[in-house]
Amino acid sequence: MSVQNILILLGALLVLGLAGTYIAFHFFYISIYQFHQTVTTPEEIGFDGVKVVEFVSEDGEKVAAWVKAPDPGKPVLFYFMGNWSAIGPAAERLKTFTEDGYGLAALVYRRSSGMGGTPSEENFAADARSLYDQYNDLAETDVPATMRFSYGYSLGSGVAARLAEDREVGGLILAAAFGRFCDYFTGRYRGLPFCYFMWKERYDSIDRITKINAPFLLVHGEKDIAINVSSADRLFQAAIEPKKYVRYQDGTHLNLHALGLMDEMKDFMTDNASSN
Repeated sequence: MSVQNILILLGALLVLGLAGTYIAFHFFYISIYQFHQTVTTPEEIGFDGVKVVEFVSEDGEKVAAWVKAPDPGKPVLFYFMGNWSAIGPAAERLKTFTEDGYGLAALVYRRSSGMGGTPSEENFAADARSLYDQYNDLAETDVPATMRFSYGYSLGSGVAARLAEDREVGGLILAAAFGRFCDYFTGRYRGLPFCYFMWKERYDSIDRITKINAPFLLVHGEKDIAINVSSADRLFQAAIEPKKYVRYQDGTHLNLHALGLMDEMKDFMTDNASSN
């Protein structure tokens, strides 16, 4: 075989390899989001004063959120849930906040909880900004930026960090969070270097956290096998002051709420909320 033919063959194999990789990652990205489609109303889980509202996102898509206005002097929690859930079961844990007079703005992700649309990092970021920008009208109240707290759990930590970079907030709260979403897949697939291969849906919170001036609370479990605590450690190290890190020795990816997460959040919001 001539040198020219060898080069042609190698070029063809390279093209086929790249095409195969592209196709494989196309299906991989489709499989990332595994939200449940359970449709629940706030009334069904005893959420007094919480209403489901629809609003238009930056790209013209109609999306939804669970919204409640705060009592006078109380802050608002902008909530972004994790994967493998629906808005009802995910937000139900926040009843302790609404019962204590806190406001709520819980985004319903596209293609979750009975909603249509296409889930993606960029779409969620646009929806979160739109919810933030329209909150006063949706909740029929007036809440300053310093009384708005961005809270994300697991996958939602990437959405919450993005909102805190894009908009002024009184504080950022992340639970069971990753430094980069690709860290999760590297851990899940026994060390494969996903951070070198993923060109989208990365949720690079560790890069965003260096630009966020708001107070920061990070809560993680040392026994979390979904998102290793080392990823959260790197995220916290990259953040600027003021910041606080709570690591639960017996914490897993799913039990932080039972170990005191909500009390930590309330204390953090009380300490950092300002109506000025």
